[in-house]
Amino acid sequence: MDNVNLFISLVEAHRYTGYAILFFSLIFEGELFMLAAGVLSHLGAFDIGDVFWISLSGVLFGDILWYWAGRFIKDRYPEQRLIRFVEKRVKKAFPAIEYNPFKLIFISKFLYGLNHSTILVLGFMKVEFWHFLRVQVKASLLWVTIFLGLGYFFGYTALSITHKLNKFIAILVAIFILFLIFEKIVDHFVEKRTSQPENCRQNLKK
Repeated sequence: MDNVNLFISLVEAHRYTGYAILFFSLIFEGELFMLAAGVLSHLGAFDIGDVFWISLSGVLFGDILWYWAGRFIKDRYPEQRLIRFVEKRVKKAFPAIEYNPFKLIFISKFLYGLNHSTILVLGFMKVEFWHFLRVQVKASLLWVTIFLGLGYFFGYTALSITHKLNKFIAILVAIFILFLIFEKIVDHFVEKRTSQPENCRQNLKK
C-alpha cells in the first residue's frame, strides 16, 4: 500500500494543477480523463464533489466553444472542405439530424468521436443557442455522473485486487482498454441503427 499512498500524496500535493488539466482536457477529450478523475476520487487524491463540478463546467465550456466554432466557420468559410467533411460524417450517423437535432445530442454525447462533430454541425445549422444549451446541460449532467461513477468503480475494483502501484496501474490500463473496446462495439451498434433514416425518424417521433 506504501507505493499507492506515495502516488496519492504526490497527486494530492498537485491537486489544483490536476483540476486545471481535467477542465481543459474535457474541451477536447472526455472519457479517459473522466475515468481517471473517478479513480483519483476513489483514492482520495481528488475531492469527488470538486471533480463533479469542474468536469461539468469543462464539458459545458467545451460544448459552447465547439458550437460557436461551428457558427463562425460556417459564416466565414461556407465552402470549406472541412465543413463538407464534418457534415457528411455526422449526417451519415444521424440522417435525421435536421428533423430534430436536440434529441440526438443525448445519443452523440455517448458516442466516442462523434460528440464534438455533432455540435459543430449544430453550429453550422445555427440551431437556437439557448435551447441547445438547455439540452446540453441535461446531457452533460448524465454523462459526467455516469463516467465519474464508472471511474470510481474501476478504482475500487483495481485497489481491491492489489495495493502495489505498478500492478494497480496495469489493472487500470487493462480495464480502460476493455471498456473502450466495449464502448466501440456499442457505438457501432448505435450508429448502425441511427444511420437508417426510417429508424431514426421513428425514434424521434416517440
